[in-house]
Amino acid sequence: VVAFVGVAMMVFLKKPKTQHIGQLLAGLGILFIGMDMMSAAMEPLREVPAFVSLMATLSNPILGIAFGAVFTALIQSSAASVGILQTLAAAGVVEFSGAVYILFGQNIGTCITAVMASFGVSRDAKRATCVHLLFNIIGTVFFTIIVMIFPLTGLIESMVPGPMAQIAVMHVIFNLATTVLLIPFGNSLAALAT
Repeated sequence: VVAFVGVAMMVFLKKPKTQHIGQLLAGLGILFIGMDMMSAAMEPLREVPAFVSLMATLSNPILGIAFGAVFTALIQSSAASVGILQTLAAAGVVEFSGAVYILFGQNIGTCITAVMASFGVSRDAKRATCVHLLFNIIGTVFFTIIVMIFPLTGLIESMVPGPMAQIAVMHVIFNLATTVLLIPFGNSLAALAT
């Protein structure tokens, strides 16, 4: 419905502002359609023993973080990899308690675009990339410890319905909390990057 309304606004309304809103709605609707299709396509994976055992091993924090980082680096899109993780969780293939480690790794893997862009550029640009990488690594270490010590995943599960929304909430919490945590250490991160 959202995609249909967006396309109708783009086709039938001529004001540029309403057409932009239509484009936004159409894109959002198509995103949801795509996630629903991915979810339906991945549901049979619950019955494949090899895939289920692979996902079970990813509940190990180190393996989950490594998998999330490598997978996101390979496809070079954290939005796509988080969407795939949400789809797997919605299909019941991966538990939320294991998905958080993959999510933390995805935040590290998303830095690959900045790392690749920093080749052959100025020293300051390389330092900015280094700070971006440090930000996500420090956040991952911090949140991995928090999740292992405190029942954060259980708290989110009890407050937020559905695995897709739970992963989205954890992703927002990760980025906001890491930003708040590291704001006072901006000069230290810059010095470390230098």
